[in-house]
Amino acid sequence: MKRFLTTLILLALCLPAVAQQTIALDKSGENNVVAQDGKLSVNIAGMSISLGGEADNQTEEETKKGKVKLDFAGIGRGSYNHLALFEIGSNFVINTDFSNCSQPVQQALDFSTRKAVNVNINLMTMNIVGPKRILGFSLGFGFAMENYTFDNNVSLKYDNGFEILPLEQSVTKSKLAINYIHIPMLMDINIGRGVFFSAGAVLDVLMSSQLSYKKPKTKLEDRLPLNPLQVGVTARVGWRRVYGYVNYSLLNMYKPSIGVEAYRMSAGVGIWF
Repeated sequence: MKRFLTTLILLALCLPAVAQQTIALDKSGENNVVAQDGKLSVNIAGMSISLGGEADNQTEEETKKGKVKLDFAGIGRGSYNHLALFEIGSNFVINTDFSNCSQPVQQALDFSTRKAVNVNINLMTMNIVGPKRILGFSLGFGFAMENYTFDNNVSLKYDNGFEILPLEQSVTKSKLAINYIHIPMLMDINIGRGVFFSAGAVLDVLMSSQLSYKKPKTKLEDRLPLNPLQVGVTARVGWRRVYGYVNYSLLNMYKPSIGVEAYRMSAGVGIWF
């Protein structure tokens, strides 16, 4: 988990922050090429393609013309892009139904709220801003990493049903780590003075999961029957470059055929570097 997270952060920081494209649609129909202030603009048949420069450089005159800006920005650039590079918070399960399991298994599946960490990294983002920049749309692509910690020095295994795997008393942290491909899609409302509200959907595709404990760090071979696809809703409220977010999955965390129910929920803050 730590090595995977470190690799993602290094990859994100190594992406060229100036490598962005801005596409603006207008009705002028002029064809020209303009180089100014380190920015190259190509206007062809009413479409303006800009390379370099800041994402937040639409002039007041352009706004009055009703241009719609489409920003492709690496590492969350652009003041109207409401998907930060880095989101961190806590995750837990709610609306659970473990009635088919024994009491010790039910307690284990509820997980602990301690050290239940949720980390989302949006490696690529796209932002569409409408006329007057009141409404917008943000789309991201990255990874979500979730830790679920067990109580009482136990772990789980699954073999046609959940079973408790007792651990030594010296174990300090037994957990389930899950990694997803993370694709958030948001409708944005820019209220004014940097304040915004966003809401939309989240698509998570299961990459891997791992049961482990320490010390010493030990990875278990058992795999839990997790649902490979997650679809959820998300909402966030923020000011300029900081926001709070809440994500909730509408699909069962586990495969429906195994007879248990649990729904993922996470909350935290988004931070730009």
